[in-house]
Amino acid sequence: AYGAEDDEDAAANAKIEQYIPFAVIGSDREVTVGGKRLLGRQTKWGFIEVENKKHCEFAQLRDMLIRSHMQDLKETTDKVHYETFRHQRLQQSHNQSYLGESNI
Repeated sequence: AYGAEDDEDAAANAKIEQYIPFAVIGSDREVTVGGKRLLGRQTKWGFIEVENKKHCEFAQLRDMLIRSHMQDLKETTDKVHYETFRHQRLQQSHNQSYLGESNI
């Protein structure tokens, strides 16, 4: 049945659930630390690496969203977001043609 978990999925989800709520640090800057360019933030307590699993759980969150739940992400995008956008555009088009307006 759709949505049923197999043993492998259940184990992966249980592993991910131990990190909830996720502690995520974001950065769009690279900092040189020990001769290496790393994505992270420099604080008065030290350097926090975005990709270091000891510093934050960004990697686990990314893995959950992209690798483990990619099909869910695709289906939600298609069935919810795209269909909502499509409905709104069709409604706008209908309203414009009803009022005699044109998109040209």
